Formats: sequence, C-alpha cells, structure tokens
Amino acid sequence: MGVVQNEQDIREKMKNELISLVNEIDLIPELDRLLDDFIENKTWNEDTQELFTRVVLKPFTTLRTSLLVVDFQNDFVTGSLSIKEGDAEQDPLEALPHVNNLLENLNWNMIVYTQDWHPSNHISFFEHARNPDRELAPEDKSRKLRPFDIVRFVKPVSTIQVLYPSHCIQGGWGSQLHLGLQRIDGAHYIKKGADVYVDAYSAFSDNCGIKQSELEMLLRKNDINAVIGCGLAYDICVMHTLKDASKHGFLTCIVKSGSKGLSSLKMDEANKMFQKRGVAIIDDEMAQLISRREAFPIEWIRLLVHQAQSELHGKK
Repeated sequence: MGVVQNEQDIREKMKNELISLVNEIDLIPELDRLLDDFIENKTWNEDTQELFTRVVLKPFTTLRTSLLVVDFQNDFVTGSLSIKEGDAEQDPLEALPHVNNLLENLNWNMIVYTQDWHPSNHISFFEHARNPDRELAPEDKSRKLRPFDIVRFVKPVSTIQVLYPSHCIQGGWGSQLHLGLQRIDGAHYIKKGADVYVDAYSAFSDNCGIKQSELEMLLRKNDINAVIGCGLAYDICVMHTLKDASKHGFLTCIVKSGSKGLSSLKMDEANKMFQKRGVAIIDDEMAQLISRREAFPIEWIRLLVHQAQSELHGKK
C-alpha cells in the first residue's frame, strides 16, 4: 500500500510542477493526459521522477532565451520584395511596434538580428536567371519566366529555386535593417545568402543544408535553450529558421504579432509544420511571461514530456 501511495505522491508532485509552469488552470486535463502517456505501463518511482525532472522540468529552471529577429530589412518592408504585396496582404509596419516591444521592454539572454545579404547576381534573382554563368533546365529555358516562378538550375549546381525580384543586395539600402527597428547594444548579427549559387532561407544553414552559419554555435556558446522568433517573412525565412531551431533541439516559438508573411497558403503550411514540430505560436502576453520565466507554452511541455516518454520506454 505504501508503494501505491508513493506513486500517487510522486505523480501529484509532478502534476503540480507542470501546473506552475503553464500557469493555466484550463490546461490541467491535458497535463493529466500527458502524465498518463509518460508513465504508460510503468511505475511512478524515484527513477521515473528523476527522468521526468531532468528531461521535462530542468529545461525551464535553467531557461536561457534568445530573441531572433529575422530579416526585418528595407526591401521586405517597403522595397523590391515588400511583404505587403503578397496575397496575404500583411503590412510589416504593423509588426514593427510588436517587434520593438520585444526588443526594448522584455528580458532576453541574447538578441540576434538576421539579414539576407545577397550578391548582385544571386541565383534567386529573377533578373539574372539566364546569366551565362548558370544554366536552366531544358523545360525552363524554353518558357517565359516571371517573378515567383519555381525553376530548376542544372549548372553550376543542381538546385530547385524560387525566383524573386532582386532584393537585399549586400551593402545597399534594401539590405539594411529598417530604420524604425530598434537596435540593442550587444546584439549579434547573422548575414545569410551570400553565396551566389545557393539560397539561404534559414539563418542556420543554406538551402542545401551544407554550409552552416555561426548561429547554432553562437546559441550553444551562450547556453541558450529557447529561441523566440519573429520577423519577415513568416512563411519563408522565419519558418525555415524556426524549423531548424527546433531540429537543433531548442525550445522554439514564433511571436505571431511580430511576424508577417507573403502567402496565405504558405503561412497555413508553416503553421501546420510548427504544430507538428512543437513550435509554439504565441502572442505578446505569452512572450512577456516567457521573458519573466512566469509561464511557458503548452507546446513546449508536450514536446518535452514526449521526449521523456521515449527515453522511459527506450524509443529512438
């Protein structure tokens, strides 16, 4: 009888710990289900408590956060590839106050700004698709190309590429961070897409997944375990950057109010990917709670409980 009581005591303790993390009474039924999933055909004892504490609870007690402001650059705001020209009809300037609030008023362990930083003849530029140093696939050579067409290059490297108007050319006005965006002393800057022949949506690596930026190393060096993302465009560079952040094992979320996208369809696809990977879509209030270490998204709890469950049951 004592063992049963001990199991009940441990489970109740873990449940109370989870409730304190999410700070939301309506989520208690889901927390109960998560605990049941975790223990499934096992026994609550000191070993399972240690595992649960290590995998689920410790990341929050040691939380170190990085705010990642993705590509809030002139060309994406009012320039050659303005987000508001997309079919989603979203204006980046409406996101700016939310991003500045995140930068100025909330407490993060590290702040990172990213920038597209393309050479003038970049492979993604519609105007340069037929340059003599590259070769389109036969099916694309013969057709009239338009911005946002998807083409296949066979030389110098085989790649599938979306063609965009020239944008964010290195050192030009379009590549600069928007003047209305607050700059925080001590922040870090990551430039991407500097290779002529390979695009880079993610701030972690190029689109081929071969050349890595310094971003992951920078986050690891600063003991960051949570990434809070915002910026432009929601459905392209923000999405790919946060997808990679989650792949690298960081607790990840996107601040929806501080992010604007080009395509409604692609934004829906991004949201489905976020849901699948446990990337939380949060509002300003939750961002503030995270920055104060007062509450955390249920998606993060869910993700870590499933990781602990996998370890408990010996799953890969």
